[in-house]
Amino acid sequence: MTRPMDDPRGFEEVYRRTYLPVLRFLRRRLPPAAAEDAVAEVFLVAWRHRREIRGKELPWLYGVARRVAANALRARDRADRLDDRIRADYEDGAEPAAEEAVLLRLGAQGVLDRLPAQEQEVLLLVAWDGLNTRDAAKVLGCSTGAFKVRLHRARRMLEAAVTEDAAQLSEMGMPVDGRTR
Repeated sequence: MTRPMDDPRGFEEVYRRTYLPVLRFLRRRLPPAAAEDAVAEVFLVAWRHRREIRGKELPWLYGVARRVAANALRARDRADRLDDRIRADYEDGAEPAAEEAVLLRLGAQGVLDRLPAQEQEVLLLVAWDGLNTRDAAKVLGCSTGAFKVRLHRARRMLEAAVTEDAAQLSEMGMPVDGRTR
């Protein structure tokens, strides 16, 4: 004879006897990884409501499992719809962020893209994010002195890239700084 469910040993006995049938029930309704999570939730609900069980435990647990599975499927559907909306926005060419739009308008994005990623990060921390060298160094996990060296090197690389672009524009007869040469 089984012990009452409100006794921890009795609950453990019911758990051992019903775990596999409840897991199989959930695997027929959910993907395997989701079924594993759902069975844990079923027994958590069962523990919380153990005094409400009337009659046989397995049918009651199947009822709980059915509701847990339904909730899991609804959550997965919501996540899929959100993912679809995000993908659609991205694929439809959603407007760039304000800072991206400014960089594109200034033509600076092309110059910045030619710099190595580390130099881009150093320049953006100071110029775009407005950090001082001490705070920017903390972000990168280096000393202030090392950051200053990186910043100096990045500025020289940026200056060289801008000068190169200006020379190319000038050779093509395009205006540089709003005037023709």
